[in-house]
Amino acid sequence: MKNKKIFYGWLLCGASLLMLMGGTGIVINSASQFLKPVTEALGVTRGQFSLYITFVSVSSMALSPFVGKIYTKFSPRIVTLGGAVFMALGWICLSWAKSITLFYILGLGIGIGSTLSGMIAVSVIMNNWFHMSKGTAIGIASTGSGVGSMLFNPIASKLIVALGYQAAYRWLGIFSILCLLPMIFLYRYKPEDIGMRALGSELAAEEGDAVSYAEPEGIMRSEAVKMPVLWGVCFIAFALSASCQGVFSQAQAYFTDIGYSPGKAAVFVSLISLSMALCKVLFGFLDDHLGTRKNYVIMVIVSIIGILLMELAKNQAIVYLSVVVFGCTLAATFVLCPMITIFTFGPKDYASIYGLVTFFIFLGPAVAPPLSGLIYDINGSYTLAFIIYALLLAAALAVGIVILKKKRY
Repeated sequence: MKNKKIFYGWLLCGASLLMLMGGTGIVINSASQFLKPVTEALGVTRGQFSLYITFVSVSSMALSPFVGKIYTKFSPRIVTLGGAVFMALGWICLSWAKSITLFYILGLGIGIGSTLSGMIAVSVIMNNWFHMSKGTAIGIASTGSGVGSMLFNPIASKLIVALGYQAAYRWLGIFSILCLLPMIFLYRYKPEDIGMRALGSELAAEEGDAVSYAEPEGIMRSEAVKMPVLWGVCFIAFALSASCQGVFSQAQAYFTDIGYSPGKAAVFVSLISLSMALCKVLFGFLDDHLGTRKNYVIMVIVSIIGILLMELAKNQAIVYLSVVVFGCTLAATFVLCPMITIFTFGPKDYASIYGLVTFFIFLGPAVAPPLSGLIYDINGSYTLAFIIYALLLAAALAVGIVILKKKRY
């Protein structure tokens, strides 16, 4: 009886989870822990600090449409791993930034590293290695950002209190590099690189013969950009990311504003991240079994409810429900954007098309966090921001229902 080996793609899935845990989980999802200490130390407003996230997003936006082309010109392994190290070093350098201007400059570099080693890189690898269970694989891999957020938000909070925010930046940067180690050893861009086939590939080679591969279905980016449906997908990507990051970037400060201690607020942010991680797996699984359109409708409706419940989080009887459901809201961008892109345009030129979609994913965090900070600076609360983001998601729901009626290839 032959020993069944673990499919190599699942090992890559685990390594991708860890890479996102130390990347997005720390650098993006733990940034809110530093909002109050940095603004107090540098004497700037929340809106000004939130512009740091905008600079991260701006450089990501500028680079993301070209990631697919970069992969064809340079080694995807070097690009991805180099980007991850560059991002971690940029994060560490924040500890020495003595002005908000330096935060902005470093944010540009962090954004470049994040784009090259973040969700684009992971979803492309999962797309290459999985035909069957693609949604589940993407869901599991993308939980890394949620797991990282769950673990490192409370760690960041304790480090800031015990050692100061500068030391917290340095320690978290070291953790980020450590989380990258499995991917350094396991990275393979596609199964053909080691003589394998994607999981679920319909073509089976005879034993001992050369493996042949089917041409992936789908359309090229040059065709997709001429189709109005692509810009609908891009709007959905913007709406999902803007609504999620517009709230989550302010979460730590918001919970302390409504009466909770910094430690308790960090616990809530951690619970949001745990919920996000679990929901990514759940909704990735549902995409494989219910189909992308039904999964999309369910997930966006839950997302709208999640944002509205955050307004009620000051009520201690409902705060835990608020953070759990909002965690589902955060999961939406990571699961839905790659899956609706694959569903609509196919896997053939996924890296290039998703790179363009990702431009709009990063546009959301570029616009929403400073908008949320500005709304707070003017009104002293985030209520108007919550309403705006709920309405934006409602518009995305309507657009998605129309777009996802059928595949476009």
